[in-house]
Amino acid sequence: MNKKNRHPADGKKPITIFGPDFPFAFDDWLEHPAGLGSIPAEHHGEEVAIVGAGIAGLVAAYELMKLGLKPVVYEASKLGGRLRSQPFNGTDGVIAELGGMRFPVSSTAFYHYVDKLGLETKPFPNPLTPASGSTVIDLEGQTYYAEKPTDLPQLFHEVADAWADALESGAQFADIQQAIRDRDVPRLKELWNKLVPLWDDRTFYDFVATSRSFAKLSFQHREVFGQVGFGTGGWDSDFPNSM
Repeated sequence: MNKKNRHPADGKKPITIFGPDFPFAFDDWLEHPAGLGSIPAEHHGEEVAIVGAGIAGLVAAYELMKLGLKPVVYEASKLGGRLRSQPFNGTDGVIAELGGMRFPVSSTAFYHYVDKLGLETKPFPNPLTPASGSTVIDLEGQTYYAEKPTDLPQLFHEVADAWADALESGAQFADIQQAIRDRDVPRLKELWNKLVPLWDDRTFYDFVATSRSFAKLSFQHREVFGQVGFGTGGWDSDFPNSM
């Protein structure tokens, strides 16, 4: 792994948070040798209020301080915001992550600060990855134990294949990923601007149910997709959301 951005050193350009709705290379901006900008010398030392001591507020304070200003952070309760590493009394150094605990390697701006602070990271134990070793799926009274994808029944493979096909046929997923890898803004906006009018006022479930791959399968396949999750956690809570 490349320590700088956590992407595999496989020769491919990384897929980063270079979102099609606002494609801006924050990581390049943060790492530019000229810095983020400058403040006139006569304003150095002036106080700037930062409301909230979550990660966004603390990063803003850090960068403003580097520019020569004096950030004053206001926080109602605790530092960290949604990040909460909680020690427990009576334990020998046990710390539980009660807030955010997993961060995609595509978040290169986030890892810019992780590396600056010298923080340790490790792979999240997502199911059927080397970090997890194994997984157990309990579904409708049946329990499935798997250490590799081939240990799962055919139904799960059909759902996974249908989801991959739905993304490709319905959203040109591979083309979008390549445009993100290349940071090709015109191509990315071309692809994205075609999708928005098609799906902005339709639900995610509509996308799944009307895709050519899921349309050929049973209702149970959509149920399994929603309850088990493929590529992430269970999807059914997102079914009513806008695509």
